[in-house]
Amino acid sequence: MLSGLNIYILGLKCRTGIDTFPGYKEIILHVLFMMFVEDLCFYWSHRLLHHRKVYPIIHKTHHEYFNSVSICALYAHPFEFLFSNTMSTAMGFLILGPNAHIASFYIWLTIRIVETIDGHCGYEFSWSPFRLLPLSGSSEYHNFHHSHNLGTYGSFFTFWDTVCGTNKDYF
Repeated sequence: MLSGLNIYILGLKCRTGIDTFPGYKEIILHVLFMMFVEDLCFYWSHRLLHHRKVYPIIHKTHHEYFNSVSICALYAHPFEFLFSNTMSTAMGFLILGPNAHIASFYIWLTIRIVETIDGHCGYEFSWSPFRLLPLSGSSEYHNFHHSHNLGTYGSFFTFWDTVCGTNKDYF
């Protein structure tokens, strides 16, 4: 019996067994899918959190730090933490449903946490592996968001900021 236990993550049954362990191509595809879904969801939820009626009540907590600090990356109002941070991160996994293996989800979570720390660290590391991603943001890109409190709403990529014109002040 190598199939593993039937476990539920976020209320979703997912693959857990050794016999269903994905190959590296499937892991890469699943992680990329979760990355793109997270970026889409995070951009729009983050942009909504900057709406003039929502910002002072919810998102201003996160912006108490004008210069990004890694340890404060997730310092946020509970609603923001659930709505923008957690749901964005989990949405790709939820969409994949039982096709996803728990290993792909754990790899994705590790990448997400490390990228969040990198983006909020306050330093621009040219050797960061996230700079290898096409259209990736950077610590400098996110620092602009905190110091000027406008635009550059994306997490991994600059795609949505570029399409919607919300990074024109940065450039």
